[in-house]
Amino acid sequence: MPDPTPWSAAVDRTAQHLTDLCDQLKDAPVHDRLHSLATLNAAFADLHHCAQREAVAAARSEGWTLRRIAAVLSCSHEHIRLLAP
Repeated sequence: MPDPTPWSAAVDRTAQHLTDLCDQLKDAPVHDRLHSLATLNAAFADLHHCAQREAVAAARSEGWTLRRIAAVLSCSHEHIRLLAP
């Protein structure tokens, strides 16, 4: 595996923070736990959708095929076709 870049290291740290947060939420009252998970889901779903659209557009502008993008994102090329501008 290649050496981690600053951004890939940041992604790994963020993923670990989220794992730690979810572990901590296990001790929270059920209402707080559910509300916190709903808040996280909404925030990250919006962020992920926008970032994925931008990344797909950048890949397409560099000449990547739908299937190549889909392989990297682990989804169908039809899904990418719907995201591509």
